[in-house]
Amino acid sequence: LREKLSQMNTDAQENISGNRVVKAFAREDYEIEKFQKANKEYSDANKKASLLWLKFFPYMESFANALSVIMLLGGGFFLIKGEITMGEYVAISGLIWGIANPVRNLGIYVNDMQRFMASAMKVIEIYYARPIITDREDAVDQTERLHGDVEFKDVTFKFGKHIVLDNVNFKIKAGQTVAIMGETGSGKTSLINLIPRFYDTNSGEVLVDGVNVRKRKLSQLRSQIGMATQDVLLFSDTIDGNIAYGDSDMSEEDVKHYAKLAAANEFVEKMPDGYETIVGERGVGLSGGQKQRLSLARALAIKPAILILDDTTSAVDMETEKYIQDSLRNLDFPCTKIIIAQRISSTKDADVIIILDDGKITEMGTHDELIAKKGYYYEVFKLQNDGFGKEAV
Repeated sequence: LREKLSQMNTDAQENISGNRVVKAFAREDYEIEKFQKANKEYSDANKKASLLWLKFFPYMESFANALSVIMLLGGGFFLIKGEITMGEYVAISGLIWGIANPVRNLGIYVNDMQRFMASAMKVIEIYYARPIITDREDAVDQTERLHGDVEFKDVTFKFGKHIVLDNVNFKIKAGQTVAIMGETGSGKTSLINLIPRFYDTNSGEVLVDGVNVRKRKLSQLRSQIGMATQDVLLFSDTIDGNIAYGDSDMSEEDVKHYAKLAAANEFVEKMPDGYETIVGERGVGLSGGQKQRLSLARALAIKPAILILDDTTSAVDMETEKYIQDSLRNLDFPCTKIIIAQRISSTKDADVIIILDDGKITEMGTHDELIAKKGYYYEVFKLQNDGFGKEAV
């Protein structure tokens, strides 16, 4: 019954949060039918539970009431024969009723206990779940700011039996800007997720400032890594609160400064309440580009030693993208930048460009070096620069 109720609530929640997608594909009838099916299954489960209750309820009631019948017959017989007094009969009758009511309620308690256990198992499962990735006992306690050196040594990473990254090796010096490109599914996002240790490698090492991330305390490592990912999550808070997430003492001037670096100040200042505008759940009411810019401002606000941008400017126009790139080149704090992008305009000025293909590094170098190799990067450059040919090289 609880499982069916959970499924019905899930269907309802998905329909409410995804109403635009449902309408865009004209799938209202399909979703109505889907919800009605879940509703019927919940109704059937409810009826089944009720029928099961009705099956045992008469036995419990009969047993409880049988005690009263026995009391009337047996007690009356002994009372007529004079073997017990009326006072004794009343006392025994009271005790019988004291037993009968708990027996009558026993079925209700058993039913409630079954409902409780079904719900409790879910709570217990979550409560006693333990993260796989935790601080090691020999973790380095480093409170000072990281320099930003990042190195991958013979890194192999798998999801199940599928190899996502295969023997990856590269080194990023502090302050460098590194761009990562590759086809969809080549392992770009998995690679950057190894740096803040969202996953652990199957073999090899990921080093930050020469120390394996496994030997760093998670809170200290992640607090110095700013991330703006593909899937932007904004909290139901003000724009100010989202940018200053985790630092309630951040001044209004700083919030505006980071918003300006991310080119978010333009649209924020046009809103009726400005930086005090409440952002709807998951950023409802904002465009994809606006959410990306707020996400970037949030990542910059912690002044990270390592800034990771996963296709962060894919939904903004070229002019805004250029402004953001200029801002990133002139940050007022030292920062190593790792950028995943598919636009040449986002990668061409990087100190190093890494090309991933099926989990392996196939090309690595500067823009000019990769153009000269005439590999994947060269082909992408040609596609994005119509008319570019041999002569232009």
